[in-house]
Order: sequence, then C-alpha cells, then structure tokens
Amino acid sequence: MLPRYEPRAFDVPEEVVNVVGYNDMRDWLEALVPVFVAAHPGLRIKLDLPGTRFAPAALAKGDSAFAPMGAELTPPQLAQYRAIAKADPIAFRVAHASLDSKALSGPLAVFVHRDNPLASLTLDQASRVFSGEARHWGDVGLAGPWAARPIHPVGLAGGTALSYAFHAGAMGARAFAPHLDGVPQSVEVVKKVGGDANAIGFAAAMRETPEVRVVPIAARAGDAPVALTEESILAGRYPLDRFLLVYVRLPVAPLVRDFLRLMLSREGQAAVAATPQRYLPLSAADATRERDRLELLK
Repeated sequence: MLPRYEPRAFDVPEEVVNVVGYNDMRDWLEALVPVFVAAHPGLRIKLDLPGTRFAPAALAKGDSAFAPMGAELTPPQLAQYRAIAKADPIAFRVAHASLDSKALSGPLAVFVHRDNPLASLTLDQASRVFSGEARHWGDVGLAGPWAARPIHPVGLAGGTALSYAFHAGAMGARAFAPHLDGVPQSVEVVKKVGGDANAIGFAAAMRETPEVRVVPIAARAGDAPVALTEESILAGRYPLDRFLLVYVRLPVAPLVRDFLRLMLSREGQAAVAATPQRYLPLSAADATRERDRLELLK
C-alpha cells in the first residue's frame, strides 16, 4: 500500500509559485494544490496549464516550478531546453495514460481493420511493418488469401510526440518506412485504417472505433501477446504504455520535492483515479521506485 502524504517543511516563498504545463492534468492538480497549500500555510500556487508544449521552455527559463506533461520531451524540445538551461531535466512518471475517450493522453496501440484476421504482433514484427521490411501480410504470419495482400502502414507524422514515442517503444534501430502514411492526429490514423482492409496503424489507443481492432502485442518472440486493458496496464505488462510525467530542474527545490511526494502518495494517486479522464494510478511498486529516484537526487 502506498504511504500517506507526510509534509516536509521548507521555506515558503513570498511570491506566487507558477506551474506551467499540461491542460489535461488540470483536474488532478486542482485537487492536489489545496492539500499542499493547507500543509504549507502562506504558500500560493498559480496553475497555468495551456498544454504540454508550453512546459519545457517555462521550466528551462525558471518560469515554472516544475513541468507537468502528457508526453516525453521530443528531441527538438530537449535541444531547446539544453540551450536555455545548459543541463537536462529529470522526468518522473506520476500516472499511467488513460483508455477513456475523454482523455488527451492514452497508451499507444496498433490498429487493424476489423476484417483483418491478424491475432497478434511482437514488437519486432511491428517494427518490421512500420519500417517497410514487412510488405505483405504473409510476412507477419497471415496465410491463405491474406498472405499476398499488401500492407498499408499508417501512423502519426514525423515530429509529433506520438511518432517519437512509438519509435522509442517499438522501432528499435529501424527507421520509419518512406511510404508510411503519416498524419497529424490519432483520429485520422484510425479513420484511414477503418477505411482500408489492408491498412495497419499506430495511434493513441482511446481513439478506437467500431471499424478497427486493437492488436495484442508481445514484447518479444515467445512471450504471450498482451491485450490492451486497464488490468494489463496497471500490472505493467502492456508494452506500449505511456505515462503522465513531471519534469524538474536540478537541483530539485524542496517545494518541488514535496509536491512530487504528494503526487506519489496514497492521496495523490487516489486523486489520479478520481479524474474525469480516468487516468490510471501507478502501482505501489512503481510509485515507490519514483519516490526512491526522487530521494536520490541532490
């Protein structure tokens, strides 16, 4: 069981503390800020949450105490941060993404048309599909009339956060195929796959429609394929999970440390589960791992 939040004292700043970041974490943060302020009388916190893309620069410039984000820093964002701060930020996982259509952050999923009989894929097979090495459905195990049918890969366009996330999670050393049909939004990926029986796409999982089906994924050959469910996410078994994150500057300010302790406490994770977007709390083991990382930072 997660420990309860036990506030630790720090010098409360006289000025208002700004937090710039992810708009879809507003409900969670608005639930936690009153708890935190009550534990530290005199503290004032202003939430400025226009979206994830505003967080890195605000953190680098010192305009935000920490950076709540719905995606990992992309390479261009990291380069921008380094140019300003002359160092790297540190990321903490604070919640799982959501399978609810109301959420803006979901796990990644591989979609096929509902008529496609593909039962599952390994990550390596997915990498071969989206790199263009696998060109026909027989290359990933389909037999009969499907074996010779061409694969039409679809995905998020290069430069998008989900494109970077899928590449990091599934592609290994392979690059995306030049003929991959890249589009800006997950809903467009799913629409294209739903309209083409030969298509396969990667996108945010909660954009599923009746015209498509999510393919179970095995982390490696020989492993059992894992269906995308809340249970498999909470158990840490789904290979293409994503997280809500908090990025911090080094050295970590005492105020930021204590707010992260609250986020990773029993109360903080209960507040995750209560969000209307149904973001998923970390397991006790994962929350403990993140708290231990925090305690080791100077």
